[in-house]
Amino acid sequence: MLTSSLLVACLDAADDSADTAELGQAVDPPDPSGLIALGDGNNYGFDGQLDGPTIPLAAEQDATIDFSGLDKDLQCHDLDPVADVDNVALLMFRYLTETEVEAGLSTDSLEMADMSLYISYEPGDATSFRLSDLSFFGTDPEIEAEFHEGNGSFLVLLTTGTTVGSGARMIGFLQPSAGETSTSGALTDGCSVLDYEADLTSLQPLAVLPDGPWTLDWSAVTETGQGTELVDTKVTSVMLAYYASLTMADLERQFLDIEILADRTWNLEHAGGTSADLSLLVDASDGSTFAGFEAEGTYLLALRCGSCPSPAPLVLTQLVPWRE
Repeated sequence: MLTSSLLVACLDAADDSADTAELGQAVDPPDPSGLIALGDGNNYGFDGQLDGPTIPLAAEQDATIDFSGLDKDLQCHDLDPVADVDNVALLMFRYLTETEVEAGLSTDSLEMADMSLYISYEPGDATSFRLSDLSFFGTDPEIEAEFHEGNGSFLVLLTTGTTVGSGARMIGFLQPSAGETSTSGALTDGCSVLDYEADLTSLQPLAVLPDGPWTLDWSAVTETGQGTELVDTKVTSVMLAYYASLTMADLERQFLDIEILADRTWNLEHAGGTSADLSLLVDASDGSTFAGFEAEGTYLLALRCGSCPSPAPLVLTQLVPWRE
């Protein structure tokens, strides 16, 4: 698991450096051109382990799964089973164990070739579904014939939104058994599904010009915060979050709530490449573009993947407004 450490450096009061007393780290002056060059040393660390519940069911039967009692998602955030669950999917992995599927979801390392079957259902106002409700874009795959012991792992994925592989709110496994008679099961509390450790206090912050320009470049980043290869095409958005009174240590302890706790957030859809102009960031609340950095407070910048099952950002760092 990740360990958090502080890099201690003595700061000369006469130096022109950003105020980083919280971290005890000296921050180099920003590039006068406004270039914000991210490297692996600026990135956070995240170690997340998924452990979804397993529901034993009778093999080769049309089972019913109820999620009416699911009021907390896998990030332990409040969930309304009617309003927040837009799609239910069943993914079959013929040659992977449940443990291997969970590891692949945690590190976003599953491949399309690993999946033998994908079927889904939009429940509307319903809070349960039958296996026979699920289809592949309207085509009935006769799942009961596939649903038998020893035929791989069957992952249930509840999502907000209908984009395949994104917006995960709850996971679980259906386990067909020849000796089981039950044809119903339930998905309930998601708070015990995700165990994680985040390291935000060991990263090297980056100084930025308070009033711009700001050209973010992450071409030198080779690994995600989870330690896997950073694939440029997986970066679909840039997020900037501002916290008036929370420190990096505070955010590390409450990592899964970093968006909820933010006083302001700005977002930018990313079409491709390894750079972005932060002046194009848009305020999530009023639609205004980003105008500049406040003198006080904490700023987190994240590169996110909209099609990845893990909610953890690919890259996350701290930006510190430079003060002479």
